[in-house]
Amino acid sequence: MKLLSIAALALFTTAPVFASSSFLLDFEKNWDYTNGDINGYYGGGTAADGSAGADVGVSFVNVSGLSNDANFTYYSGAPSMVGTAYAHSFAPQDQAFMNVSGGVDNALSFFYSSPVGVTGAVRAYSGLNGSGALLGTLDLAANASPAYDGWTQATLAFNGTARSFDLTNSANGVAFDNIAANISAVPEPSAWMLMLLGGACLMLRTARRRA
Repeated sequence: MKLLSIAALALFTTAPVFASSSFLLDFEKNWDYTNGDINGYYGGGTAADGSAGADVGVSFVNVSGLSNDANFTYYSGAPSMVGTAYAHSFAPQDQAFMNVSGGVDNALSFFYSSPVGVTGAVRAYSGLNGSGALLGTLDLAANASPAYDGWTQATLAFNGTARSFDLTNSANGVAFDNIAANISAVPEPSAWMLMLLGGACLMLRTARRRA
C-alpha cells in the first residue's frame, strides 16, 4: 500500500502523457471525374463513388479528387502523381471546406498548383464548416501555367486549434496535394487510468489516517 501511495503522489505531481498523431492526404486514387467528391473518404465514410479510405478523421465539403488518365493530362508534376484535390463551386453560395474532427494545432502544410493568385485561399477556423473564430488566412501566389504544371509547398500557420479549413476562395482554381498536419494532442488512455488509480490510492491513505 505504501508503494501505491507513493506512485499516486508521483502521478499527481507529473503532467499526464499526451499522444499526438498526424495525417497525410495524398489523394492517391483513381477518382471518378463525374462523381469524384471526396466527402468522407478519409473520415470513416465514403467518397461520392462509394469507396472508402483510411479513417484519419478528415472530411470534405465540395472538394473533389481528380486523376490523370489518357484523356486528361493536367496536374503534371504533382508530389503524388495518381490523384490531386480541388475545391469546386457551381453557385455563388457554394462553400468548400476540409473538416478535421480532432482539430489541427498551429499549422497546415500542403502542396498547391494555381495559374492565378488567390487572396484568402485557405482560412483556418476553430469550428467545423468555417464556424467559430478565424485563426489564420493564407494567400497563394500563381505558380503554374493553365496546365497546372508547377507545384509549391505552402504552410498556413495559426495560433490555436482549427477544426476546419475554408477553401471556398480556391474553388475552381487551385489544385491541392499532400495535405499534412498534426492532430491535436490528447491524453493517453493509459495515463488517465493511472491517474484514477493514483487518486483512489491517495484517498484511501487519507481515510486511514483519519480513522
